[in-house]
Amino acid sequence: MSGPILEALDLHYTYPDGTRALRGVTLRVPEGSKVAVLGPNGAGKTTLFLHLNGLLRPRKGTVRFAGREVRYDRKSLGELRRAVGMVFQDPDSQLFCASVFEEVSFGPANLGLAPEEVRRRVREALQATDAEDLAERPTHYLSYGQKRRVCVAGVLAMEPRVLICDEPTAWLDGKGARQVMELFDSFKKDGVTVVFSTHDVDVAYSHADYVFIMKEGRLIGEGVPEEVFADRELLGRAGLERPWLVEVFEELQKTGWLEGESAPRSREEFLTQIAAAKKGFSGSRALRKVK
Repeated sequence: MSGPILEALDLHYTYPDGTRALRGVTLRVPEGSKVAVLGPNGAGKTTLFLHLNGLLRPRKGTVRFAGREVRYDRKSLGELRRAVGMVFQDPDSQLFCASVFEEVSFGPANLGLAPEEVRRRVREALQATDAEDLAERPTHYLSYGQKRRVCVAGVLAMEPRVLICDEPTAWLDGKGARQVMELFDSFKKDGVTVVFSTHDVDVAYSHADYVFIMKEGRLIGEGVPEEVFADRELLGRAGLERPWLVEVFEELQKTGWLEGESAPRSREEFLTQIAAAKKGFSGSRALRKVK
């Protein structure tokens, strides 16, 4: 895995009401990866994201982007937020323009780009998020899922190196969640690093390259999904369930139906394993009949 594009080093943050949201968090986000951050409510996920985007300044500790320590003057923060775009959990808190085209063009237009360049960025961002047909729609008439896509398009139009999404699959059905993850796959292919928080262990297991687990403002575990979700003690501490693919795979292993050292990462991979096992079982039964 490549070197880090974002780093949080011993971050501490306490809100004005006394809530200690971060308590010495240190983590590194590999460039070009899809990273999931999991943990119960109050774990500090959103607060961490606000630090990575420069919207909050740590009381103690350091944030680094592309190897350089983040500075908090206006110019430096502007550069950081163009490179590290953030999509908030509630799309209504992010949308403020009358139409989708205006919303997506707002950021590029404020960079002082030529009108042709702004239109190009808007067009490509809407294409990337499958929202081209929404360009002339009023933002307040959009469905929740459409608002999500438009928020992502607005960030993509800034051509960031990192996309941070807070609970991008919240309130979406299974199909909507898969579409979001497919979008992230396409962004990764274009070289964009994706960081997202989620409560859905199945989404994180199947789609993330790397996983961080947080609890009560601390990082309590990290690693590739196969290792993190095999750690029962870690998941228990975080109050997280095991992914259904892992549980079903292990049960089938016990019965002798499936072999292999690690569980499949996707439904498609799981069905392929079952088909292969079924074929092998049928072949061995036919051989016994011949004998």
